[in-house]
Amino acid sequence: MKKVEASAPSNIALVKYWGKRHTKLNLPLTSSFSVSLTNMRSHATITEASGTEDEWDIHGNPSKAQKVLACARAATQDERPLKISIVNDFPSGAGLASSASSMAAFALALNSYLADDAFDLETISHWSRLGSGSSVRSLYPGYVLWDAGTDEEGKDCVAHTAFAASHMPLSLVVCVVDDQPKPIGSTAAMERSRDTSPLYDEFHANNEQYLQEALDAVKNKDFYKLAEISESNCQAMHAVMQASQPPVNYFKTGTKQAIEHVQKMRQEGIPCFFTIDAGPNVKIFCTPEAKDEVHERCKSLSDVKHLLLDQVSDDSPAS
Repeated sequence: MKKVEASAPSNIALVKYWGKRHTKLNLPLTSSFSVSLTNMRSHATITEASGTEDEWDIHGNPSKAQKVLACARAATQDERPLKISIVNDFPSGAGLASSASSMAAFALALNSYLADDAFDLETISHWSRLGSGSSVRSLYPGYVLWDAGTDEEGKDCVAHTAFAASHMPLSLVVCVVDDQPKPIGSTAAMERSRDTSPLYDEFHANNEQYLQEALDAVKNKDFYKLAEISESNCQAMHAVMQASQPPVNYFKTGTKQAIEHVQKMRQEGIPCFFTIDAGPNVKIFCTPEAKDEVHERCKSLSDVKHLLLDQVSDDSPAS
């Protein structure tokens, strides 16, 4: 019996998007810039189903994955019923990009199972994007730029590696404040912000400047400039959310505690900065030399459940 396995990493955006120009196709309103990780991964396994229907072993509702599967089947004209397993080795639905890595891994597995790896990464990214927009970024290693594009069907909505991880190595300490699924999903929260937040348009108007400054910072290996841009962009995005009606507030006591801890460490000369996505958990980036100290000092945070360690990876996600 044929069996294929594929995995893909979580990715963390340093310059984020918050809003879509086409919800059904998951086309972002603005471009974004992220890093792909090493340890936090999703794993997809596909074999032949025992009956005439697809069989799913997946965390939560399989509706996102079903969109990816439908697109792959349309491309390959292969309607065989499949047995599908997708697992994450880190918390799901908690703002740690588990949807991105799981849909990227699934699309890679579908390319192997249905097409014997005949399709290129750009095509695979169009499949995975239907399940999770930011999955496009999880298909590439290192520092990744995802171009929002302008084509109505998303043909130019593609990603690429802008810099290798080795160009400017980063380590990561994740403060897991809450590992449970968030109360409102990202797409629903984006739509609420679009419809009600007075800060929504301003955030998108500033996107190009954020992107260019972040790209320049990495190009010049300027850690502290990247820290400034990433934190500013993160805070601006959450301000958009919190100005929505009703407010979208993912922060918890532990979130604020971790932010203050990062600010204190940096004041003491430790090279680190934070970013937070649609969830309460805080990602702390630092230089590899500072990782052990940041990790040790974060152990004292009373409202943080546990810590995860990772680093930006140059390994191809297509594994």
